[in-house]
Amino acid sequence: MTQLTLEAAHKELAALNLKPENMRFVTVNAMDEELLESCTTTEDESFYNSYMNVIFTKGDRYVLGYRCENEGDVVDHAIIKRGDEYFDPTLQIKGDFKPYRYAILTEFKVFDVMRHAKSNKDFPPDVDFLRARAKHYKLSQIHI
Repeated sequence: MTQLTLEAAHKELAALNLKPENMRFVTVNAMDEELLESCTTTEDESFYNSYMNVIFTKGDRYVLGYRCENEGDVVDHAIIKRGDEYFDPTLQIKGDFKPYRYAILTEFKVFDVMRHAKSNKDFPPDVDFLRARAKHYKLSQIHI
């Protein structure tokens, strides 16, 4: 996976009707292999995996946003935050993991993500969920 330049990421996010200048960009790193093995890592299910990993205390926060990869491509995706670091068990379990840039929309603590999942037919919040409720979250990253 190659990363978008910050300028290209801003352009792609703006094309999605987002305000990249108000978004925080972080680097997603590889987690310790022992912790990774204890994580939920269903293939291509980042929202479910991140949700379950936060519920089972593998992470402190459920993080929604966009992977910034491959020239011309940003992908809505969920990751976890543990301490001050960000991790992506869903991608890391595939092997040959390389750190990548991630644009954050929001982070949820465990009880908040559970409450939102309950109101979302037991599915963890995703980017569409946030967009549909953007006025309730006062997200400065989304054009309303």
